[in-house]
Amino acid sequence: MTIPAWPDAVPYAPDLNSISPIKRMLDPIATEMEGGNVRLRSRPGDNVGTISQTIVMKTSAFDVFVAWVKDDLGNGTSRFTAPVRLGAAFETKVCQFSGGAPTFRPVGARAVAVSMTLRVYDV
Repeated sequence: MTIPAWPDAVPYAPDLNSISPIKRMLDPIATEMEGGNVRLRSRPGDNVGTISQTIVMKTSAFDVFVAWVKDDLGNGTSRFTAPVRLGAAFETKVCQFSGGAPTFRPVGARAVAVSMTLRVYDV
């Protein structure tokens, strides 16, 4: 099964003021002990980071994005490849929406701001 790719008709470059610093690993597993201490353990094999960003797109691109999320990603549940800013340049990585589906708000009459948190694999 092939992994769907970010649609060509949809911009991928986020608003630079909206990007959160990339978290290059998942939080460790925490186990509370009886003595009040907390034991932290890394997650073996996890090379997954997270990043939050907002992409402003024209309404026509937004329509393509919504159809892609619904149809190709099974309402946003599947993994996909997308160019992601990991520092100074974009790298194509396997991603997945985290924390729910992307949210959106109108920006004027002809644009939409789409906010999302991505799980980025192999960072």
